[in-house]
Amino acid sequence: MVDSPLPPPLSSRRWWIVLLVLTAAAGWLRLSGYNFSLPYIDHPDEPAFYLTGLEWRGVFDNQTYLTGYPPLYIWTNILAQWTLKPFGSRTVAATIPALRLLSIVFNLLTLIVIGLTARRAAGDLAGWTAAAAWAFAPVVITFGVYATPDPLLYLLVALAVWLAVEASAGRKFWCLWSAAAGALAILDKYYILTAVVPGMLVAAALARKNRRLGLRYLAVQGLMLLVTGVIAIVGAAVLPREGAIARESGLSNVLNLERVANNIYHAVTPLQPVAFGLFVIAGVVAYLLARREQLPRVRLDAVLFCLIILISIPWLAASFSLVSTTERMKDVLPATTSACVLLGIAVGQLALIVPARFGAAARYAVALPLLLVFVPQLNEDFRLIENRQLPDNRVALRQWADINLEPGTVLVDQVNHKTFNPFWGGIEGRQWFDWWIADSFFDKTPEGWREAHGISYAVIGAGDRESLQTTGAGQAAGARILHLRDFNAPSRSSTFSVYRLWRMQHETQYRFGDGIHLLGYDQSGRAVVPGESLTFRFYWQADAPPADNYSLFIHLLAESGDAPLAQADGAPARPERPTLTWSDPGETLISQPFALAIPADTPAGDYRVMIGLYNFQTGQRLSVTDPTRSGDPGEAVLLTRVEVGG
Repeated sequence: MVDSPLPPPLSSRRWWIVLLVLTAAAGWLRLSGYNFSLPYIDHPDEPAFYLTGLEWRGVFDNQTYLTGYPPLYIWTNILAQWTLKPFGSRTVAATIPALRLLSIVFNLLTLIVIGLTARRAAGDLAGWTAAAAWAFAPVVITFGVYATPDPLLYLLVALAVWLAVEASAGRKFWCLWSAAAGALAILDKYYILTAVVPGMLVAAALARKNRRLGLRYLAVQGLMLLVTGVIAIVGAAVLPREGAIARESGLSNVLNLERVANNIYHAVTPLQPVAFGLFVIAGVVAYLLARREQLPRVRLDAVLFCLIILISIPWLAASFSLVSTTERMKDVLPATTSACVLLGIAVGQLALIVPARFGAAARYAVALPLLLVFVPQLNEDFRLIENRQLPDNRVALRQWADINLEPGTVLVDQVNHKTFNPFWGGIEGRQWFDWWIADSFFDKTPEGWREAHGISYAVIGAGDRESLQTTGAGQAAGARILHLRDFNAPSRSSTFSVYRLWRMQHETQYRFGDGIHLLGYDQSGRAVVPGESLTFRFYWQADAPPADNYSLFIHLLAESGDAPLAQADGAPARPERPTLTWSDPGETLISQPFALAIPADTPAGDYRVMIGLYNFQTGQRLSVTDPTRSGDPGEAVLLTRVEVGG
């Protein structure tokens, strides 16, 4: 299929050095922030494959969520689970980082294979160009790090093409490896049926020259397909949603040429379709000129194999997927591997017609216009990295709830639908919180949520939060619930606020020191008998981080006299939240319950409960004022009066 031999390439060492530099740059782009959002697992499919791996091992019930899914990547998950278990990675959040690293390895190997394919077809510059196209495309970087089947699929499809090109170039036996890579691609995702075609075409072409050898290769490839088909038929008794769509409307979809053309277009979108089209057209013109002038020409077999993949995979994907720049791009990226090779071949052909007297620099200059593509892509890559390095408010929310809230049921929207689900969200909390998903907090009243579903807390998104503050109904509801904290930090997720669906029993305005406020308290009762306890819970805010860690004292005093008859001490909020951590002026901190034990010999009568804050190391108390009363600040404040019965 080669019209004339290519000129001698540059030294292999130089070519590999440049390729490895491209690979290193691509690796840095993929590794920067690859562990985004963890331990929260943002992508919906990553935990699905992990949990299905556990299900296939018989240690988890995933409700047959992926019944009928191609097995290859689930096998990969099982292997990763077995391998990582001795190292302590026994949860989904601990395993996903390793699987993402494996995906990055797959993605970088894809880059190398793409480069090798283009180099074999059109020389060194072609290989570098094709590799760079894969290295810097933002959508490739986006999907190239997830712990999903896709990065492995891209590698297998690229391998199938490269091995077929090598087989066509003389390594005939490699057509079997090409078919094997294509068969594995099918077991990774069933719709990649045409990945075996390049290898089989080489075997068929060989059969025309050496009938016996070619037929033997075709027979082996047929056996591979038979085994693949048996595995697919056995495993796909119940297909996942993509298969269901293909079964119901797949034929009409693949006959919809507009739909097919859309998918093919999006397969070259990562390479900028206008630039890709111009270079391909220029490459075709250059090829025709080279043929007329008897100049070196690229390998047409490589072009053929790439065109088969570029056209057929988006076509097959059209049976279940209508791709857009924001939806389902992963379904056509296997074809993008071949588009990168075709771009490299076009550049290589342009270089091949540059007269030798102009030197290597002139040949390389034909690729310079691609800088108009690569430079904007790099800018977008850096923005992607910057976003991935942001913390995730959902992680902060789950960890904050563990420390600051008592267990209860949390009302969430879709943004936080997995935050409290350790199986699908990945965050293993030390306390269990149930969750209830709703589109809007205003679907019910606060009292309605509590009565219908036992809701204790609500995580309210920015839209509903604005309604709480600006609408009459929202303000009325807001007056009956307790704001706990806003999560407004720059984040990969949106902002939201946490509320408790009831307020404290008693609201106060006491101020301790320079800016610690006691907003209110709960009290178990007004009367108690000797030998029992009164229980208090306190609600705090701080204008700024306090100067030191303070402790709370609660004293039971007679109506006259200052000697405590009973007392309780401890951290004013929770032990994990000493006052030096009170850095958010909008946060309401709820204390642990304080039990004030009434001595058994306490005489009946009325008693005062006094509270204050003090430095436990020095004993120095903070001054306390009550804005509703006049007078000098004291060192303790009368919280309430209680009756001790006989």
